[in-house]
Amino acid sequence: MKIVLLRNFLIFAAIFCINFYSTAQNKDNSSVRKIIEKGNQNYVKSDYAAAENLYNDALDENPRSSIARYNLGNSLFKQDKFDEAIKEYGQISKDADVQYNIGNSYLKKKEYKQAIEAYKEVLRKNPSDMETKSNLSYANAMLRSQQQNQDKDKNQDKDKNQDKDKNQDKDKNQDKDKNQDKDKNQDKDKNQDKDKNQDKDKDKDKDKDKDKDKDKDKDKDKDGEDKDKDGKDNDNEDGEGKNPKPDNGERKISKEEVEYIMNAIETNEKKTQEKVQKVKVEKAKKNQPEKNW
Repeated sequence: MKIVLLRNFLIFAAIFCINFYSTAQNKDNSSVRKIIEKGNQNYVKSDYAAAENLYNDALDENPRSSIARYNLGNSLFKQDKFDEAIKEYGQISKDADVQYNIGNSYLKKKEYKQAIEAYKEVLRKNPSDMETKSNLSYANAMLRSQQQNQDKDKNQDKDKNQDKDKNQDKDKNQDKDKNQDKDKNQDKDKNQDKDKNQDKDKDKDKDKDKDKDKDKDKDKDKDGEDKDKDGKDNDNEDGEGKNPKPDNGERKISKEEVEYIMNAIETNEKKTQEKVQKVKVEKAKKNQPEKNW
């Protein structure tokens, strides 16, 4: 007995059937056959979960039932449990129908290489199977498209990584430039602070020199005043205007001091001239001849 279910589920996609092998069915006892028949009824009604449970019950009764295991694989396939379906199909002898359904399961999983190998195995056993040829052609086309997309994704990822690397290098260069500018500004600030401190030190030294000059001028003025005082005291004691001692250019003579010095010199010259004139007169008297009386 052969039941054909769901001829086409995709364009160029898998078409499978459920086979109830008469030879295997004869080996099942009546209780197992009744369970499988109930499972088939649920399967036709698209109640695949209920069919799955009944096929499992049949396998509990007879684990060697190829019909129950094959139909269990189909019910799992209809629930998109493709890995479990492939596992159940793999426990059955690899005839053309089983390999065909294995190819369908891999095709639904988009594992096109494995689907292609399964379909090729079917065609080795049945070269005239047109449905398998259509599915093989479809699987090859999907594999080429998948590889092209993968290559495209790889190129996009490569471009993204390159752009990312470029951006990272750009960011690194920008950070490096920022750090260099920051270092330059810090060095500039340091040099400016250093120059300010140097100028400040120079101003301090200059102020110190000015203070020293002021103190020196004060000392000179004080020494001059003391010398003037000593000179005046000496003039009072001698009664004669003595010339004050020169200060060797250590300070500038005031106008009053100049007048004082000039008056003293003039007085001394007058006294000297009077003395000289007196001496001349006395010599002249001595040199006159005595009169003859």
